[in-house]
Amino acid sequence: MRYAETGFNLEIDLSRRNIERVATDPKDTELYLGGLGTNAKILWDRVPPEVEPFSPDNLLIFSAGLLCGTPATGCNRTIVSTISPQTQLMAFSMMGGFFAPELKHAG
Repeated sequence: MRYAETGFNLEIDLSRRNIERVATDPKDTELYLGGLGTNAKILWDRVPPEVEPFSPDNLLIFSAGLLCGTPATGCNRTIVSTISPQTQLMAFSMMGGFFAPELKHAG
């Protein structure tokens, strides 16, 4: 399964001006298959229920699906997830194009 992903996330904290490369758990990839599943897991684990949507503690996650950047057709979706200011629940949006494959190939 490691061949379809890089094994790392890049965490960028704009308020602290910090960039960190964080290793991912291969079990999470196996269980949640990247993209929306992994985004939901990260939000569940790292964002407390009482966090305000515009708080620096809220995460804005950009990710690519597991098969993105592989020869599989139609697997070029970028998933953006966060806590919504409207509902205060997890919200996500998906877009096509070249951003997700380029994100994946960047490592």
